[in-house]
Amino acid sequence: MRVKSAKFIGSLPFDGFAVGGEFGGDKKMMLKILKWIFNELPENKPRHLLGIGFLEDIPKIIAQGVDTFDCTVPTNYARRGIAFTSKGKIDVFRGRFLKDNNSLDKKCSCQVCQNYTRSYISHLYKSQEITALRLLTEHNLYFFNSYVEKIRRDIKRGKI
Repeated sequence: MRVKSAKFIGSLPFDGFAVGGEFGGDKKMMLKILKWIFNELPENKPRHLLGIGFLEDIPKIIAQGVDTFDCTVPTNYARRGIAFTSKGKIDVFRGRFLKDNNSLDKKCSCQVCQNYTRSYISHLYKSQEITALRLLTEHNLYFFNSYVEKIRRDIKRGKI
């Protein structure tokens, strides 16, 4: 049904295409389904993937032909106290971060990492200050945008 639908939609005079819905039970199946769909859509028109954007998925979906995508991961995880860092995810709402005077990520140049410590953000959360969620959201969005910028550079260099 996906292939049939992509053939039909691809034949219509749209400026671009949005792809969403169920992609199977695992990420391998998702990539296979995207390949089927994108084989039927015109290459010269943008392809937007709805609701997919975990860091590990981004290079793979781009390699399959996705031009743009959207995802709630950076903001959703921030609301749960998760910061994305160059060393992986950390949960700054855990008590051990109350005494951690490091930035969220030493390699990050966002204004949050330049001006706030893990202990301060953890303290804000423990005090039920919404500022903690705003700071984590700002950091995560910056982190994801920086990650995508690096991928853009890799595409220009022919690495992807």
